[in-house]
Amino acid sequence: MLYSQVKEAIKQSDKETVREILETYGEAVLMSALNCDVNIADILEVYQGKYSNDGEFVKQLLEDCGDIPKLPSYIYIDWEKTARDIMYDYVEDDGHYFRVI
Repeated sequence: MLYSQVKEAIKQSDKETVREILETYGEAVLMSALNCDVNIADILEVYQGKYSNDGEFVKQLLEDCGDIPKLPSYIYIDWEKTARDIMYDYVEDDGHYFRVI
């Protein structure tokens, strides 16, 4: 089973960050799709980072990909609404964000 392979990779991992990423992914995604074909490299590729909330994640995501230009301080973006729309393509668990594959 894929889930047992992920758990074994977690146990063998030397890096605490990778271990935390894999554990979170297992809880967020793999529990609902135990028979899918996902390998460890795929999990690390879809990992987006750890953020305190959806708005913070989406703001960083859009800034990183260049979709948000440098704006004057008097222009505001509704990050909550923007995050709600963008989160259809992502999953979050315990502050960790993953792109849905």
